[in-house]
Amino acid sequence: MAEIFRIDGYRFYIPSNDHHPAHVHVRKGDFKTRIDISGNEAVWMVGEESNALAQDKKLRKFAIKIANRNLTELKRRWEAIDYGRD
Repeated sequence: MAEIFRIDGYRFYIPSNDHHPAHVHVRKGDFKTRIDISGNEAVWMVGEESNALAQDKKLRKFAIKIANRNLTELKRRWEAIDYGRD
């Protein structure tokens, strides 16, 4: 698992054996979610609606905001990890 960075208590990471589409995992305390970074902006990953630990809208909104501010770096790191899986 590669931790990309920590900001304001949010830990962004990519497991080395993860799957497509490009996304990052985010944790802060008991909160956890996945954010899709495959497009031009970071968005809440499809399927997270049923994840009880991802339901805190305030934490989710701030995590997405951090991801969008750092989208270039997140994509670069995803590509490096994905390339290493081949």
